[in-house]
Amino acid sequence: MNQILFLDFDGVTHPEGCRTADLFCRLPLIESVLLRYPHVQIVISSSWRETQPLEELRQRFRLELRERVVGCTPLARQDPCEPAMRHVREIECRAWLQMHRPDAPWIALDDNPLLFQHDCPNLLAIDGRVGFTEVDSLRLDARLQPMQPVLQQGGCRVIADENNSKHR
Repeated sequence: MNQILFLDFDGVTHPEGCRTADLFCRLPLIESVLLRYPHVQIVISSSWRETQPLEELRQRFRLELRERVVGCTPLARQDPCEPAMRHVREIECRAWLQMHRPDAPWIALDDNPLLFQHDCPNLLAIDGRVGFTEVDSLRLDARLQPMQPVLQQGGCRVIADENNSKHR
Protein backbone atom coordinates (compact mmCIF):
# COMPACT_ATOMS: atom_id res chain seq x y z
CA MET A 1 0.00 0.00 0.00
CA ASN A 2 1.24 3.47 -0.83
CA GLN A 3 1.98 5.85 1.97
CA ILE A 4 1.03 9.52 1.64
CA LEU A 5 3.33 12.40 2.50
CA PHE A 6 1.51 15.71 2.92
CA LEU A 7 4.02 18.45 2.17
CA ASP A 8 3.96 22.08 3.25
CA PHE A 9 6.35 24.46 1.45
CA ASP A 10 6.97 27.63 3.50
CA GLY A 11 9.01 26.69 6.54
CA VAL A 12 9.66 23.16 5.24
CA THR A 13 11.09 23.22 1.69
CA HIS A 14 12.72 26.54 2.58
CA PRO A 15 12.95 28.71 5.71
CA GLU A 16 9.91 30.84 6.45
CA GLY A 17 10.37 34.36 5.04
CA CYS A 18 13.50 33.51 3.03
CA ARG A 19 14.72 35.44 0.00
CA THR A 20 13.24 34.47 -3.36
CA ALA A 21 16.61 33.04 -4.40
CA ASP A 22 16.41 30.56 -1.49
CA LEU A 23 12.93 29.21 -2.24
CA PHE A 24 12.93 25.39 -2.26
CA CYS A 25 16.55 25.23 -1.07
CA ARG A 26 15.64 22.35 1.30
CA LEU A 27 13.63 20.38 -1.26
CA PRO A 28 16.65 18.36 -2.53
CA LEU A 29 17.17 17.00 0.98
CA ILE A 30 13.53 15.92 1.20
CA GLU A 31 13.76 14.40 -2.27
CA SER A 32 16.87 12.41 -1.32
CA VAL A 33 14.84 10.65 1.38
CA LEU A 34 11.78 10.11 -0.82
CA LEU A 35 13.83 8.57 -3.62
CA ARG A 36 14.60 5.65 -1.27
CA TYR A 37 10.87 4.99 -0.74
CA PRO A 38 9.12 4.50 -4.08
CA HIS A 39 5.86 3.59 -2.31
CA VAL A 40 5.46 7.13 -0.94
CA GLN A 41 3.19 9.49 -2.86
CA ILE A 42 3.26 13.26 -2.29
CA VAL A 43 0.25 15.48 -1.73
CA ILE A 44 0.75 19.25 -1.52
CA SER A 45 -0.82 20.72 1.61
CA SER A 46 0.92 24.10 1.30
CA SER A 47 -0.99 27.34 0.84
CA TRP A 48 0.84 27.56 -2.52
CA ARG A 49 -1.91 25.22 -3.82
CA GLU A 50 -4.31 28.16 -3.54
CA THR A 51 -2.45 30.23 -6.16
CA GLN A 52 -0.67 27.71 -8.40
CA PRO A 53 -2.06 24.73 -10.31
CA LEU A 54 -0.82 21.24 -9.48
CA GLU A 55 1.21 20.99 -12.69
CA GLU A 56 3.22 24.10 -11.76
CA LEU A 57 3.79 22.76 -8.26
CA ARG A 58 5.00 19.43 -9.71
CA GLN A 59 7.65 21.30 -11.70
CA ARG A 60 9.39 22.20 -8.42
CA PHE A 61 10.35 18.54 -7.97
CA ARG A 62 13.03 16.41 -9.58
CA LEU A 63 11.85 14.67 -12.71
CA GLU A 64 11.93 11.25 -10.99
CA LEU A 65 9.47 12.42 -8.33
CA ARG A 66 6.99 14.46 -10.37
CA GLU A 67 4.68 11.54 -11.16
CA ARG A 68 4.54 10.77 -7.42
CA VAL A 69 3.04 14.22 -6.71
CA VAL A 70 -0.55 12.97 -6.88
CA GLY A 71 -2.58 15.94 -5.75
CA CYS A 72 -3.31 18.81 -3.41
CA THR A 73 -5.42 18.85 -0.30
CA PRO A 74 -8.83 20.49 -0.60
CA LEU A 75 -9.38 23.84 1.05
CA ALA A 76 -11.41 23.62 4.21
CA ARG A 77 -14.31 26.00 3.79
CA GLN A 78 -15.83 27.76 6.73
CA ASP A 79 -18.37 30.42 7.46
CA PRO A 80 -16.55 33.76 7.86
CA CYS A 81 -18.90 34.58 10.75
CA GLU A 82 -17.73 31.51 12.69
CA PRO A 83 -14.54 31.30 14.77
CA ALA A 84 -11.50 30.02 12.87
CA MET A 85 -11.34 26.26 12.47
CA ARG A 86 -8.85 24.51 14.69
CA HIS A 87 -6.47 21.95 13.22
CA VAL A 88 -7.40 23.05 9.70
CA ARG A 89 -4.38 21.48 7.95
CA GLU A 90 -5.08 18.11 9.52
CA ILE A 91 -8.74 18.41 8.52
CA GLU A 92 -7.64 19.09 4.93
CA CYS A 93 -5.24 16.11 4.95
CA ARG A 94 -7.92 13.79 6.30
CA ALA A 95 -10.42 15.10 3.72
CA TRP A 96 -7.99 14.26 0.90
CA LEU A 97 -7.44 10.79 2.36
CA GLN A 98 -11.18 10.19 2.67
CA MET A 99 -11.70 11.12 -1.00
CA HIS A 100 -8.69 9.28 -2.48
CA ARG A 101 -6.97 6.78 -0.14
CA PRO A 102 -9.12 6.13 2.96
CA ASP A 103 -6.88 3.44 4.43
CA ALA A 104 -3.47 4.84 3.49
CA PRO A 105 -0.90 5.50 6.19
CA TRP A 106 0.26 9.12 6.13
CA ILE A 107 2.79 11.63 7.40
CA ALA A 108 2.62 15.42 7.22
CA LEU A 109 5.73 17.61 7.02
CA ASP A 110 4.68 20.98 8.38
CA ASP A 111 6.21 23.83 10.35
CA ASN A 112 2.98 24.82 12.12
CA PRO A 113 1.88 22.23 14.70
CA LEU A 114 -1.12 24.40 15.61
CA LEU A 115 -2.69 23.35 12.32
CA PHE A 116 -2.86 19.78 13.69
CA GLN A 117 -4.29 18.22 16.81
CA HIS A 118 -1.99 18.34 19.81
CA ASP A 119 0.45 15.40 19.62
CA CYS A 120 -0.84 14.31 16.21
CA PRO A 121 1.14 11.10 15.56
CA ASN A 122 1.15 11.75 11.81
CA LEU A 123 2.86 15.14 12.06
CA LEU A 124 6.58 15.49 11.64
CA ALA A 125 7.02 19.08 12.79
CA ILE A 126 9.78 21.13 11.14
CA ASP A 127 11.44 24.25 12.53
CA GLY A 128 10.16 26.86 10.08
CA ARG A 129 13.04 29.23 10.82
CA VAL A 130 15.46 26.86 9.07
CA GLY A 131 13.30 24.45 7.08
CA PHE A 132 13.95 20.74 6.59
CA THR A 133 17.38 19.69 7.93
CA GLU A 134 19.65 16.62 8.01
CA VAL A 135 18.17 15.76 11.42
CA ASP A 136 14.69 15.97 9.90
CA SER A 137 15.81 13.66 7.10
CA LEU A 138 16.78 11.06 9.71
CA ARG A 139 13.43 11.51 11.46
CA LEU A 140 11.55 11.13 8.16
CA ASP A 141 13.60 8.09 7.22
CA ALA A 142 12.77 6.50 10.60
CA ARG A 143 9.05 7.09 9.96
CA LEU A 144 9.09 5.76 6.40
CA GLN A 145 11.32 2.73 6.90
CA PRO A 146 8.81 0.62 8.88
CA MET A 147 6.26 1.28 6.14
CA GLN A 148 8.54 -0.09 3.40
CA PRO A 149 6.48 -2.70 1.53
CA VAL A 150 7.55 -6.27 2.13
CA LEU A 151 7.16 -8.64 -0.82
CA GLN A 152 7.16 -12.44 -0.68
CA GLN A 153 9.39 -14.22 -3.19
CA GLY A 154 9.82 -18.00 -3.08
CA GLY A 155 9.68 -18.30 0.70
CA CYS A 156 12.01 -15.35 1.29
CA ARG A 157 10.92 -11.99 2.53
CA VAL A 158 12.21 -9.26 0.25
CA ILE A 159 12.13 -5.68 1.44
CA ALA A 160 11.41 -3.58 -1.64
CA ASP A 161 14.20 -1.11 -2.22
CA GLU A 162 15.04 0.15 -5.68
CA ASN A 163 18.74 0.48 -4.79
CA ASN A 164 19.38 -2.68 -2.79
CA SER A 165 17.13 -5.69 -2.13
CA LYS A 166 17.61 -7.50 1.16
CA HIS A 167 16.49 -11.12 1.56
CA ARG A 168 15.39 -12.38 4.98
